[in-house]
Amino acid sequence: MTFIRSSILASGLASAIVTTAGLAAAQTDVARAENLFREGKALLEEKRFDQACPMFAESARLDPSSGVELALGICYEGQGKVASAWGAFSAAETLARRDARHDREAAASEHVKALESQLSRVTFVVPPDVTSLPGVELFQDGTLLASVSWTGSPVDPGPHSVEVRAPGHVTFSSSFTVKPGGDQVTVSVPSLALLPVPVTPLVSPPILVQSPPPPPPGGTPWKTLGFSGLAAGGASVIVASVLGGLALSKASDVHHACSTNPCADQAAVSENQTAGTLADASTGMFVVGGALAAAGAAVLLFAPSHAEGAAKPATSITVRPTLAPGYAGVGGSF
Repeated sequence: MTFIRSSILASGLASAIVTTAGLAAAQTDVARAENLFREGKALLEEKRFDQACPMFAESARLDPSSGVELALGICYEGQGKVASAWGAFSAAETLARRDARHDREAAASEHVKALESQLSRVTFVVPPDVTSLPGVELFQDGTLLASVSWTGSPVDPGPHSVEVRAPGHVTFSSSFTVKPGGDQVTVSVPSLALLPVPVTPLVSPPILVQSPPPPPPGGTPWKTLGFSGLAAGGASVIVASVLGGLALSKASDVHHACSTNPCADQAAVSENQTAGTLADASTGMFVVGGALAAAGAAVLLFAPSHAEGAAKPATSITVRPTLAPGYAGVGGSF
């Protein structure tokens, strides 16, 4: 029993400490709110609206009351922010009714009615294919708007920004300007394009072409170089043929997967891009192979018939085709 009583006492003490800490924090917020209200009121009397309004707004956040909301509405009205003022006066009317402050309720209601005819509004027209996207979000001036606020939402006069985001899609960004005096603005949001699928560069392993052994006595280094050119040219043509076959195979797969134009299958579009890159590389390799073979044949035809200087060791040629988005080429070393 002693242990149970001790536990109960400890629990009650901890709860009291937490409650006391919460009350102290709340009292601190009230004190800060009152101080901000007084400072804002002094600035409001001097019509320094840009400095006074943030103080009233923070005071209302810390300790909402009909008095600070009335002051905030008057401040916003002085800035020409009709929608913000209308919202503050509406909040003041609700709080005053709750607190049975009929004088403040009447003053706030009068302001609300006077501003309603001056309210400007904005409507965001979002197509169904965007509203159905998972995780779609619409931001006005950096503030997230719920979908119920996309139509006829009150807005202050002046320039504004809008962003529509959805995972895996390109963000839509735009701006619009609202005129004072009941302007009605419509912002049309287009369909969101898919983000491009990253394509990994394709690099084939290097192909080592070993030149023929040195010619017997009486041969020349020129003939060695000529044979090397023919061998490298033949290897390039082989690589070109392989790449061309891969390109044709991928193109056939794309045609079966997506016969419409434009194609809506993002994977098929990516495969089609890869097929085009392979085809470009194949063409490039055919050109390189033909050039190397032609050069080798020319050397063999026009090389001197006698050896000039000491025979050189056998040489090797490395051919490395490289494929990347929008690029196809061949590199190598002798």
